[in-house]
Amino acid sequence: MILPIGSNELYSFIIVMMLMIVTPGVNQVLVLQSGLNFGHKAAIYNVAGIASSMFVHTSLSGLGIALIIMNSPSLLSLFKVLGSGYLAYLAIASIIGAYRLRNVTADNLTATAANSEPASEMGSKSFTKGFTTNVLNIQTSFIFLSIYPQYMNLDHSLFMQSLFLTLVFVSLLLAWYAIIIALIFKVRHYLLDFKIQSRIKVFTGFLLLVMAIRMLLK
Repeated sequence: MILPIGSNELYSFIIVMMLMIVTPGVNQVLVLQSGLNFGHKAAIYNVAGIASSMFVHTSLSGLGIALIIMNSPSLLSLFKVLGSGYLAYLAIASIIGAYRLRNVTADNLTATAANSEPASEMGSKSFTKGFTTNVLNIQTSFIFLSIYPQYMNLDHSLFMQSLFLTLVFVSLLLAWYAIIIALIFKVRHYLLDFKIQSRIKVFTGFLLLVMAIRMLLK
């Protein structure tokens, strides 16, 4: 099969992207939070949302829209505010959820379970969280605009090359998160105590809040 980019460029791209993917960031915190609090299925939907959003960035970059955003201080600031605001909303919701969880006891466990969301609705919310968080993350656009061109050439369609690199990137991302989700599946049953769940929500909530502030200030 003829690849749109050279094999050496592809190997180099895989190494660089893998290093970026395994570096702890917003997406990993979000997936860990969902997996530890709601189970591995919620984490899977998170990852599906994150992966789907990558193709939005590909389309924006291919159409030149992302470049316009990056070169416009006002638009760039708007996306930073939107992205950091959404992360702050998730952080506050997590901390509030931790406070409510601390009031749950064995006596009202049945009532809590009865009022829990259906699996389909939980999956939809988890997918939306992953998708929205990554779409509004301007750093993802930076990857497509600053790193992708270094591995592209003028011998093939730029859009097809961008799409190919995105497929490679998403494949690496799915492989990494498959490992994380498998670990979550193994250890979550040890962490089902309400007090531990509450601490997880508080910890990940504060992490998301810190990342929201970092995103706003970058």
